[in-house]
Amino acid sequence: ASITLQLPSTVQAILAARIDRLAPEEKALLQQLSVIGREFPLSLVRQVIPQPEADLYRLLASLQRKEFLYEQPAFPEVEYIFKHALTQEVAYGTVLHEHRKRLHERTGQALETVYPATLPEHYSDLAHHYRRSANTEKAIEYLHLAGQHAVRRSAYTEAINDLTAALELLRTQPDTTKRAQRELSVHVTLGPALITTKGWAAWEVGQAYARA
Repeated sequence: ASITLQLPSTVQAILAARIDRLAPEEKALLQQLSVIGREFPLSLVRQVIPQPEADLYRLLASLQRKEFLYEQPAFPEVEYIFKHALTQEVAYGTVLHEHRKRLHERTGQALETVYPATLPEHYSDLAHHYRRSANTEKAIEYLHLAGQHAVRRSAYTEAINDLTAALELLRTQPDTTKRAQRELSVHVTLGPALITTKGWAAWEVGQAYARA
């Protein structure tokens, strides 16, 4: 009798099978790391994942040996990076939605703790994590700050994306004076970015200023 081999038909399926074969604590760590990002310093991992250091180092070393991660020399501390972007994507897809939201919020809080002196450099990452958490207030705050920071760098397309996302989240909030003030502030930042990219006569520019 012939035997039919059932082989995974996609690279994603092969990666998912490899992740599934990990020991439970290795798999749990890989999933947590996938929420933090493609690359991350050790101090951030320590802050997000409440685990004894000896266990954390042992698991990180194991994930390196199995070629899920590799260590990247960096100053002032070592960084880790997912060997393949697709590995991070597949691991991220296996994290339950509510747990994922909690991890994104913990990562945002960790960034605030680890980088207090250079926070503007991390506004985009903070906006990314809080936007995917349940903390809408912080998501709006950092999307606005990231948009302002992008305008100062003349990264107008990036600014428009961040500020538009902030406005979309603001519309989900109760219609209060505080919301109106924040929306006005976001529109005032958005207007010049739209003018620079689309010109004075653009419909989006008129809409932004009319709303403001």
